[in-house]
Amino acid sequence: MAGEPLFGYVYTTDVMPKGKTEIEQWVTLREDQANGHFHDVKLRTEVEHGITDNFQIAGYLNTSYISANRNSVNGTTEGLDIPPAHNPARPYNKFRFDTVSAEMIWRVMSPYKKPFGLAFYVEPEIGPHERAIELKVIAQKNFLDDRLVLAANAFVEFEHEEQDGEIEKATQLEFDAGASYRFRPNWSFGIEYRNHNEFVGYTLGHGSQEHTAHFVGPNIHYGSQKWFFTLSALYQIHAKAYNDEQRDNIVNGRIYGDEHTRWDGIRLKIGRVF
Repeated sequence: MAGEPLFGYVYTTDVMPKGKTEIEQWVTLREDQANGHFHDVKLRTEVEHGITDNFQIAGYLNTSYISANRNSVNGTTEGLDIPPAHNPARPYNKFRFDTVSAEMIWRVMSPYKKPFGLAFYVEPEIGPHERAIELKVIAQKNFLDDRLVLAANAFVEFEHEEQDGEIEKATQLEFDAGASYRFRPNWSFGIEYRNHNEFVGYTLGHGSQEHTAHFVGPNIHYGSQKWFFTLSALYQIHAKAYNDEQRDNIVNGRIYGDEHTRWDGIRLKIGRVF
């Protein structure tokens, strides 16, 4: 089925055919921090539509549910997706609306017609407390009569966040890669890797870098004529901090605080084509 995602995090150059529409529901669990308990469930509802066979648009509704108690390095309740004004001595539980976003993917080369596939992606995002824009390059190479798919992404995201009177500007730079093999009709399994880098302000200068973190894990995919599901689970294997504040949030080589989780994350995608 064209446009179906083989990976949880890595994008391929596949897009929806002209005139076809797809509805997807994502559920992403970012699980476990330094102490206590931490559960961050991200929900994304998406509608995709093929404008041409090489150009796709989409819209997203993004919500989340956070449940945390004494999750930080210091044993207090604070950090990732928890408002700065929250009392760190008390548990935090809340469902909230985050943002809406739009997506445009332009495929300039198809891996089914050319030696490799190439596509460009842009995603603006806006919400009550956050604005962002993401720019991505997607590459794909197929082998073994398209049973083996290799994909790689590079993206930069510029963020502006306002919460409880605090303003934060940040830039994210990420490199992702994955391999997926179709081992029987409709079924594929694979592995994917993420390298996430965060910078203060709108710059990619080394002096502004806060941390780098690495994640790896397996995925499995099923796709029929009309519907599909993809499940992936990425584990944080190593992180490095570049300033004292970030170093304070590293435990056993992994970074927590308001940055990442141990399982970051476990993602399920379910979709149907109309």
